[in-house]
Amino acid sequence: MSCDDCLATAIRAKLGRCPVCAAQTLLIGVMGWLAWWWLGADASINALTALLFALAGSGLFGLHLLVFLWRRVANPAREHE
Repeated sequence: MSCDDCLATAIRAKLGRCPVCAAQTLLIGVMGWLAWWWLGADASINALTALLFALAGSGLFGLHLLVFLWRRVANPAREHE
């Protein structure tokens, strides 16, 4: 990851700006949902752990999308900063 947004340490600096980070969170969410489904999608400990992993990855991807859209709508002139 070579962009300045990815090199930032604060998640707020990365959120909604870096397509690589957003793609990684999408991949984490998809892998979590597949693991949850593969483990039976029931109340077992393994399935519940996969469910929490999937929810966290999907939630972080959702935050990336929301912040990206908010930045596009709220301030379209500053999109390259």
